[in-house]
Amino acid sequence: MLSTKIHIVISAIGAFIGITAFICFCLVYSNIEAGIWALISCVHAALNLMLHCHYLKESLHVNFSRKALQYIGDCGIVGFASGAALTVFYIFLEVYYQADILPVQTSIIIRLVWSFMMMKWGLMLYLTTKKYLKTYNDHQLFSENPNVEDT
Repeated sequence: MLSTKIHIVISAIGAFIGITAFICFCLVYSNIEAGIWALISCVHAALNLMLHCHYLKESLHVNFSRKALQYIGDCGIVGFASGAALTVFYIFLEVYYQADILPVQTSIIIRLVWSFMMMKWGLMLYLTTKKYLKTYNDHQLFSENPNVEDT
């Protein structure tokens, strides 16, 4: 339970910093790309926070089916793959152009940092869903509504 509480605190900090960075970079500095990557990392951190909170309250199995957790994990892996590709791309741009961090409006380094954060939170969300999927046991698999078709 202590590790879950630590994960909750870290996820809350990640979500707060992500939304703050989104507002800061989009509205104040007009670095839209960095702001969008911060927002996506915020969404992944918030989903991670939500899953940890439901697990701590022992309501994860009530509110999320296996399929729902798998879909959330798929969002995490898409965020991880996108963040990894963007991180490699921004590393290439930074090495090629050797740009400074200032001015913030055109900073490749800030975009690099937030694409890395998107990659990190996407991976964390994927690993969290895989961890919590292991807590489902077989009788819960068969208790899901059989009349609902998978689409």
